[in-house]
Amino acid sequence: MTRSFIQLWTRAEFEVWKSAPNSPLIYAASNQFKQRGITKGDQLFIVACFADTLHLMGCLKVEIGTLNAVEAKNLLPKDAHTWAKDYVFHDRSLNTRMQFDLHVSVSVLTSFRFADGTFPKFKGDGSEFKPDPQTFRGVRELSSNTAINLAKLLDGKVSPKNEVKSVEPEKIRALSIRQPYAERILRGDKKIEYRTWPTTYRGKIYIYAAKTPVQLPGHEDPLDPLKLPRGVLVGTVEIVDCKKGEKYFEWALRNPVRFDPPRTFNAFPQAGYFYPFGKE
Repeated sequence: MTRSFIQLWTRAEFEVWKSAPNSPLIYAASNQFKQRGITKGDQLFIVACFADTLHLMGCLKVEIGTLNAVEAKNLLPKDAHTWAKDYVFHDRSLNTRMQFDLHVSVSVLTSFRFADGTFPKFKGDGSEFKPDPQTFRGVRELSSNTAINLAKLLDGKVSPKNEVKSVEPEKIRALSIRQPYAERILRGDKKIEYRTWPTTYRGKIYIYAAKTPVQLPGHEDPLDPLKLPRGVLVGTVEIVDCKKGEKYFEWALRNPVRFDPPRTFNAFPQAGYFYPFGKE
């Protein structure tokens, strides 16, 4: 089974490779390849993250590896520095060239997931989708869907531009949700919001963690709502569908993004939808 990984290169490495014309993707080095279990047939997406942008430089299809420095010596270019413990080598028959002007789009970032189900962190309040480089440090395994999206981006099947128009913060509505359910949405555990009323709205909303927590009988949660943020905007999520269930309307949710730290506002919160920063 092919596994997919992502490796963060520094801006200095990005600039060095960019200065070399027609840079071929030959190999990658790390101290974590063996630890991650990377082997022949796996793929490694190479990225750099700076200037509030995730740069996608290429995808290495592992043909040889993982090798140690001694084993890799005769395969490395003569001027290569054997600084790392582990090396993997690209399938040269693919003749892959590095790319330096390909930005990971907002649509790909909002659905980005690592293999463990976690998602990247974003700078500030998260609404502008400026990726935090710390999220991508080292070598991390990707979810299969994220790997597919990155591959499509490299193949030109996804627009490299940030084609998802950002909505002005004051125009985004919020939905009041009590803890610990707001936290469960952010963790990706809760994908359905049950309401007594339907919604025709589709798109991104703020998640307002209501001041009053709740624990429904028969639905006890190990998360202590009193230890979770309340009375603040804790993140965003997209409403993608609404259908009538057996007892309640079921709102389908996807792409949760956490605010770190949570955001405050001056408006008076409502039980359902409201505009924390005004509608006009």
